[in-house]
Amino acid sequence: MESGLKRGQVGLILLVVMGIVISIVLSIASRSLTDLVLSRQEKENSTTFALAEAGVEKALQAISEGGVMSGPLSDSTSFVTGEFNVNALSSFELYVNEGQQAELDLTGYVANTISVYWTRTGDPSENLSSCVEGSETAPAALEVVMVNTAGVVTRAYYNPYDGGSCNLSTNGFTASLTGGATYRSRANITLPNPGSMAKLRLKPLYNGATISASGTNLDTQLYLVQSEAEGGSAKKEIEVRRTLDSGGSIFDYSLFSGGASGTIVK
Repeated sequence: MESGLKRGQVGLILLVVMGIVISIVLSIASRSLTDLVLSRQEKENSTTFALAEAGVEKALQAISEGGVMSGPLSDSTSFVTGEFNVNALSSFELYVNEGQQAELDLTGYVANTISVYWTRTGDPSENLSSCVEGSETAPAALEVVMVNTAGVVTRAYYNPYDGGSCNLSTNGFTASLTGGATYRSRANITLPNPGSMAKLRLKPLYNGATISASGTNLDTQLYLVQSEAEGGSAKKEIEVRRTLDSGGSIFDYSLFSGGASGTIVK
């Protein structure tokens, strides 16, 4: 009787031990399977993102060299595939940091005026509540540099729209108009040489701002690059806006020297 009881206890202990061992084995197996899945997903994500980035690089190269503006994408194993596409935009909308500039191509533009909007009303980082002259202490003012085909430069400066809460008139800038529901400020810029303009450079002062420009029959002003790739459970999409090539704003200011004949050389 006592021997049978001991055998029963041993059997029960063995079952408990086996249950613990099986639980540990299953836990390790589950952890290993999870690690494998995560590792596979991480590899798919990185490969897919790398291919989407490669599509952006192809697109930017095509813009610079005049190549094909769209096409398929594939990695070396063809496991990850995708495509890239470039759209030429005649409208202009881009965020520009304070002190940097955006440039519009006015070649062939024959209208007398062009409308420029800046500072998104719904973005508190742009549409600041404070209004004191200085960096990042007021909504953006705007410097406008107009260059005609002969290289003659004309400048204009516009304050942010007052709206009864931001009077910066002491700086001598021109007052801007309301930009409507989307933008704080607007300027209807009169071009000094309609039909003979080359470039329009726009530089936000005091703060960065999203700048939008519109006009009739504008040429290409921006390139919208879209690249996407997909493989396994991963899908990546990248969108880039590329502006036209332009010289730095530093080149708006040049040194002049007198030549031997008395002429001024820039």
